[in-house]
Amino acid sequence: MSAQMEPAFVSSASVAAQLDVILEVAKEMSISVKNAKAIANRAGVKARGFSPITDFINEMSLETMRIVSLINKESIFLSQVAIEEIRAREAANHFMRALKLAEGSEYLDSFKDKITEVQEKKTQKHDELIKYARILKDLMEEIAKHMAVANVIVSNSRIEAVSADEFRTNLEDIANDIENACDVIRKRVHHSQVRLENALTQWKRQVCDEDSNYL
Repeated sequence: MSAQMEPAFVSSASVAAQLDVILEVAKEMSISVKNAKAIANRAGVKARGFSPITDFINEMSLETMRIVSLINKESIFLSQVAIEEIRAREAANHFMRALKLAEGSEYLDSFKDKITEVQEKKTQKHDELIKYARILKDLMEEIAKHMAVANVIVSNSRIEAVSADEFRTNLEDIANDIENACDVIRKRVHHSQVRLENALTQWKRQVCDEDSNYL
C-alpha cells in the first residue's frame, strides 16, 4: 500500500516503525567512528587531522540517537492521540446524525450540550494531532540536517585519510561505512516525513469534509 493511499492512522503509526532502524544505524555509526579514532591514534601524526573529524561525527551520531529517542516518545503519543481522535470524530458524527433525525423533536434541546462536548473534544484531539505531528516533522528535519553535514565531514575525512599511508585503506573503508549509514538514516527519515505529511493532509481533509457535511 502506498503512502498516499494508506489510512492516516497507519501513516502516523508507521513513523515509529522506522525509528528502530534509524537508532540501530546511528549506533553502528558511533561504533565505526570509534574504530576510525582508534586507527587514527595508531597512525599518529599521519592521521592527525582525522581525530577531530571522528569526534565531530561521533557527537552527531549521539545527537541523532538522542533525537530518535525524542521522536519515539512523540510518535507513541501521536499514535495514542490518533486513536482518541478517531473515537472523538466517530462520536461527533454519531451525534450529528442523531441531531438530524431528531429535528423537530421535543427532545432536540437534550442533544445540544452533548454535541457541544463531543465537538470540543474532537477539535481538541485534532489540534493535538497537528501539534505533535509538527513536532515530529521538526525533529526529523533536524536529523536530516545532521546527516547532510555528516556527508560533508565524511568527504573531508577521505582527504585526511590520503595522508595516513598504510592506514589509508582502513580509514577510507570506515568513511564509506559512515557515509552509507548517513544515507540509510536520511532515506528512513524521508520515508517517515512522507507518511507524516500524508497523515497531516488526511487529517485536514477530514475536518473540511465533515464541516461541509454539517452545513
